Amino acid sequence: MADAYEVWLDQVRDALRSINMRIEDWQGVWPFNFSVEYEAGTNPDATAMKANRFWWREQNKSMKQDCQKTPGCWLPRGHQGACQPAYEQGDYLKVEFPDEVTGIGEWMWVRVSHFDDERQLVFCVLDSEPLNDYAGKVKLGSELSVSYSQIREHRGPTEFGKQ
Repeated sequence: MADAYEVWLDQVRDALRSINMRIEDWQGVWPFNFSVEYEAGTNPDATAMKANRFWWREQNKSMKQDCQKTPGCWLPRGHQGACQPAYEQGDYLKVEFPDEVTGIGEWMWVRVSHFDDERQLVFCVLDSEPLNDYAGKVKLGSELSVSYSQIREHRGPTEFGKQ
């Protein structure tokens, strides 16, 4: 297994070098969890792209130049064109659920199942116990679709729980 992982990781390194992103330059600063991608069966090229977006997002955040329009967008603040959130299956998103009756919204965590960048929707599972009733339609474990505009925070699975 270790040999197969090393072969796979060498393929990721090659893919990253092809876009001038060396693992050695970035991994020590902002560690990307390559083993999770390997265990999930993610191909090396897709993993390289995920690592690339992750490192750019972390760098932009460290310089306080991260995009403020859409949580999870890996592009810098003031970028041209549409935001490009780096949502992945298993990520956690804090979502605002408005209450039309009281006008007081509730923020809850959801876990990403999949997403549609074109329609700007995330398909997810509610990971919080709602305080409001929502006419009995929303409860822990509910499958939901959420607009990007409702997302207030984004965390990867390994970041969730860190404060």
